[in-house]
Amino acid sequence: MSSNLKIFALGGLHEVGKNCYVFEKNEDIIIVDCGVKFLNGSNLADGTVPNFSYLVANQKKIKGLFITHGHEDHIGGIPYLLQLIPNIPIYGSDFSISLLKQKLRGESKEKTTIFQDDTIIRTGEFRVSFFRVTHSIPGSFGVIIEVIKDKTRIVITGDFKFDWTEIGEKFDLVKLVEVGKKGVDLLLSDSTNSEVEGNTPSEAKVVKRLENIITEATGRVIITSFASNVYRLKKVIEIAKKTDKKIVLLGSSLLKMMKAIQKASLWKIDNSVFLKAANIAKIPNNELIIFCTGSQGEEKAVLSRLAHQNYPDWKVEAGDCIILTSSPIMDNRFNVELVSNKLFALGAKVYENNKEDLLHASGHACQEDLKLMLTLVKPRYFMPFHGDFRMLKKHGHLAQELGIPKENIFVCANGEVVEAKGKEFFLTKKRLPAQPNYVFNGQILPVEELKSNLTLREKMSQGGFFLVVLFYDKTKRKLTTSPYLFTYGFINIKKNENLLEDWKTKIAGLVTNKISAKESDWKEEIKSYLESELLKNWNKEKPLIHTIVEEK
Repeated sequence: MSSNLKIFALGGLHEVGKNCYVFEKNEDIIIVDCGVKFLNGSNLADGTVPNFSYLVANQKKIKGLFITHGHEDHIGGIPYLLQLIPNIPIYGSDFSISLLKQKLRGESKEKTTIFQDDTIIRTGEFRVSFFRVTHSIPGSFGVIIEVIKDKTRIVITGDFKFDWTEIGEKFDLVKLVEVGKKGVDLLLSDSTNSEVEGNTPSEAKVVKRLENIITEATGRVIITSFASNVYRLKKVIEIAKKTDKKIVLLGSSLLKMMKAIQKASLWKIDNSVFLKAANIAKIPNNELIIFCTGSQGEEKAVLSRLAHQNYPDWKVEAGDCIILTSSPIMDNRFNVELVSNKLFALGAKVYENNKEDLLHASGHACQEDLKLMLTLVKPRYFMPFHGDFRMLKKHGHLAQELGIPKENIFVCANGEVVEAKGKEFFLTKKRLPAQPNYVFNGQILPVEELKSNLTLREKMSQGGFFLVVLFYDKTKRKLTTSPYLFTYGFINIKKNENLLEDWKTKIAGLVTNKISAKESDWKEEIKSYLESELLKNWNKEKPLIHTIVEEK
C-alpha cells in the first residue's frame, strides 16, 4: 500500500542557514541541500548542522542528496552527514561538486555525480531534473521533483535572483515557464529578501561603481567581499587588467575559492594580472589592488587584522582606499562598524554599501522578483523556505496577494511535516527531531558536551583558572617536589607569593597525610580541599580548579 508523500525541513526554516529539505515516499528519501549555520562570535562551536537522527534511522531509504549551489549554508553540513551515513550518492553542478570535494576526504569524493542543465535522474519513486538560476555563485540550480506514480510536481527554487544584465549565468526562464504550464503542485521558494520592496539591483550597477572608485584611487585599493561572490571577484580582476593594476588575493577562503574556480575552468584566467603577497612593497601603491577576506568583520580575517594593525606583512596607510562590497549580516553589524572605524582612524578612505552608493547587490530575489517567480510557476500550494519566521510569513502574504489561498500556504518550522495524498497537500501534526547539532573541529559535538563546555567557560570567564601540578613517586609513596601552582585570570602570582607558598605547604601536607593514612582517593580529594579550605574566605568568584598528578 502506498504511503503519503512527506516533505519536511531539518534546517532552513525560522532561520537563515543550515538548509536541508527532505522528500520521502514509501521506501525512498531524497535530500535537497545540507548546510551549516555559523555561530557569530561564539567560541563554543564552529556552527550548527541539521539534526540527522531521522535520516540515520531511515538511512536505507536515502537515494540521493541534490545540491542547489555551493554556498556553505547549503553544502557545509554534508561532511558531517557523511560521518554518520557514508554512502549517500551526491549530485551537483560542476562548480558545486568542486567546492564540496575540498571538504571531503577519501572515498566520499567518489560518491559525487555532476549534473547538467538537461540531466534527468530517476531514483526510486522520484524523477529529478534541474533548471539554471542566477545567484551570486556559478553553478546554481533550482530542482524539479516529480513523484512518478502520483504525477505530483514540486519546484524548489534554491537561492535565486533575476538579473537581466550580462553578468552571471542566465536564468533558464524558458524551462521554468514550461514547468509552470505543465502544472506545479508545490513551490518552495527563497524567502531571504521577502521583506525588501522592489527588485534586486543588478550586479552591473555595482561593477560600474567599483570601476569608478578604483580608477580614481590615488593609493592602494583594498577590496573585501564574500569569498563565494565569484562574479564580483571576476569583475575586479577584469578591472585590474583594464586599469593596468596588479591584484593580490589574501585570505584562505578566497584562495580556496580561486582554486575551485581554476579546477572547474569557469573562465580563462590571465595569471599575469596577479601578484604574490610577498611582493606588495615592490610596486607603487597606485598600481595595486588587494582583494581580501573580512567583509563581515570576522576577527581572524585579513581586513580585521589590518584594522587592528596585527597583520604581519604590511600595514594600512593614509591614502589607502578600502571598499566593503557587501552588506553586513545582522549579527555582524557591530564587528563591521568596529573594523570600519579603525580603518578610518588609520587614515584610510572607506567606502561602504548604502542606498546612495551601491557597492553590493544581493544574490536573493526581492518582493517583485518573488512575485514574478510565483506568477511564472503558478503553484497550487506554496511553502516559503530559506528564511526566519518574519521572512517566511511575509513571503506567504505575497503569495496570498497573487491569489494562492491561505489554507494552501505552509509557513512551517524545522521538523514539521507536510504530506500529500495524491495531489492534495496538508500540514500534519507530526514533529520530527530538528534541534540542531553543534560542530567543533570537524566533529559533531553532543549537546550535553556543549553544555558542559559552556559551564566550564562561564566559570573561567568569571573566576579564572587555577591549576595544581603534583609530581608523585609511586614507589616511595611521596611527592618528589613542592606542588606547582599556576593561575590565569585569578590572582597575580608576583603580588601574592606568600599566599601561594602557604597554599603549596598546605597542599603538600594534605597529600602527605592522605598517603600516610593509606587513603586511595587522595587525588580526588585535592580539588574539594582547594575549594572548601583554601578558598573558603575567597569573597570573589571562585576559579575553575584543575589538578594534574604526574606519576613515576
